[in-house]
Amino acid sequence: MNSNIRRKIISSTLLCSMCAYTLPVFAYTKDETVYSKMNKDGKNYQTIVSTHLENKEELETINDITDLLNIENTNGEEEFSQEGNSLVWKADKKDIYYQGESQKDLPIECKVKYELDGKEVGAEEIVGKAGHVKITIEYSNKEEHIVSINGKQQKMYTPFVVVAGTVLKNDTNKNIEISNGKVINDGSKTILMGMAMPGLQESLQINKHDIEIPNSIEISMDATDFELGNIVTFVTPKVLEEKDIHFLDKLDEIEEKINTLETASNQIEEGSVALAEGTGKLVTGTEELKDGTNSAYNGAKQIETEVKKANSQLKNDKNEALDANTLTVIGEQAKQTAILSAEQKVQIGSQAQAVATQTIQGQKVAIGEQAVSQVANLQLTQGQKTNIANGVKVGLEANENYKALPAEQQAIILQFSQNSAITAAETVAKDTAKQVANTIAQKVAEQVAGQVANNTAQLVAQNTATQTAETTAKAVASKVANQVKEQALNQVTSQMNTLGEGLTQLTNGLGSLKNGSSSLQNGANELDKGANTLAQGVKTFNEEGIKKICNYINGDMKDMSERVEKLKELSKAYHNFTMLNGENEGNVKFIMIMDTIKKQESNDETKEEAVLPAQKDEDKK
Repeated sequence: MNSNIRRKIISSTLLCSMCAYTLPVFAYTKDETVYSKMNKDGKNYQTIVSTHLENKEELETINDITDLLNIENTNGEEEFSQEGNSLVWKADKKDIYYQGESQKDLPIECKVKYELDGKEVGAEEIVGKAGHVKITIEYSNKEEHIVSINGKQQKMYTPFVVVAGTVLKNDTNKNIEISNGKVINDGSKTILMGMAMPGLQESLQINKHDIEIPNSIEISMDATDFELGNIVTFVTPKVLEEKDIHFLDKLDEIEEKINTLETASNQIEEGSVALAEGTGKLVTGTEELKDGTNSAYNGAKQIETEVKKANSQLKNDKNEALDANTLTVIGEQAKQTAILSAEQKVQIGSQAQAVATQTIQGQKVAIGEQAVSQVANLQLTQGQKTNIANGVKVGLEANENYKALPAEQQAIILQFSQNSAITAAETVAKDTAKQVANTIAQKVAEQVAGQVANNTAQLVAQNTATQTAETTAKAVASKVANQVKEQALNQVTSQMNTLGEGLTQLTNGLGSLKNGSSSLQNGANELDKGANTLAQGVKTFNEEGIKKICNYINGDMKDMSERVEKLKELSKAYHNFTMLNGENEGNVKFIMIMDTIKKQESNDETKEEAVLPAQKDEDKK
């Protein structure tokens, strides 16, 4: 729980501890003041209860019950008769004041410890001494109860506020302090008052590291001749009122909103994980693309080098022409050599495909836009809309918060959710269809153009080479060998130059594609890194932030609110110390008086008499 809220509970508890309470009108109200005498160590040795029967209805006779001994009227001449625990007072329309002795244990017990200069000593040893004195009064709550908190059996105590005070002389005491309280110095004496709430820390289950609710009071001073007057302790169980816990009424509303927050946070976390998975697949694809373009570039570069090398060898051939027989053989061989090898066909086809691919680049946008226009009006079928609407309805009907809403609100939320889901689905379907149509149209156009160019180039090249070689061989058979050789070499080198130029364009294109694939891979890696960082951040935020807040609101705070309610019930339930008729209201407070610590004139130690309320003159001591 927030420390400010905790402090509000504690402060409210303290502030109302001494307040008067308005009681309902009953036949009579029984107000008890329990006086107890304690020795110097805090042990009780005498308990006298002063009782006031407030005769609101001016009854002639009051029927009361009590377990007190030696009962006597302390403020009047009214008589009573007693049978067991039953008392019948002849009230004569008056209030009744009486007292008696009790042998019951008090709900609050205390233990007193004395220290002189840091060493624990007995009360008899410290009297008259000089030094730093510390007195610790520790209170114990004996009103223990087992109650149900959120379905679990828990131990709690009736809430009591303890206020203790005493007076010290300034001429023999300096540097006077008290814990959990106030010191008032009028020059000649110092009045001390401290407060404790034994059992409240355990009842509220508040961690002491967050805030500590005191169950003891410490008094310290520097004494020159130590003596101590009475320490008087006032105890009341009236610690909580409705106004002090009014802020807990909003807890249900907070729980509803925090559950909505938790659901939304889980959805965000799921979306970030899906994004990270998608970017991971993108990285894998870009790596494969980069490897493929690298291999294609290296292969094209090697072919280009070999073609340039062969062309250079042909241009530098200076051998003499052969005789006629040789020319005839050469003519025949020219036809045979005109048949292109598989490697040459691949080179020529690749060149033509590169040119076709380059040409088609400028037409891709138009092709893609044409394909996109064909799916622009894509709409979901009625069956698909129905399935989406049914899915939304099933999801909402499984939600506890939705089911708790009135039927009118359920209908509005259902209609809005179904319309939103159908609209979102149609938008996603159109966008996806456009992207797919654009991509497929451009890819198909590029692949078809490249393949047609490849096949056509190979066929034309083969036919041209064969026909040219045959015609050239027959035409130059009768000419000098050098002319045949020159014509043949010129024809071949011309084709080789054309092929070389195409291969250069191909390798340049593959080089650009290679660089582009590297940039694409780097971008995909950065995107994947960012997506994973986002997913991890959202997960941490959800688990360390949102879920902890939700668990606290639905756990600790809810538990605290029920504990405060139980404390209020226990406080109301404790309304008498002796006995009370069920039809009457009661009130009780305790005054505990500890013996003084003073230097004795003689060795005889006597118990001090308790300070009691008004009595008959002849009975006073």
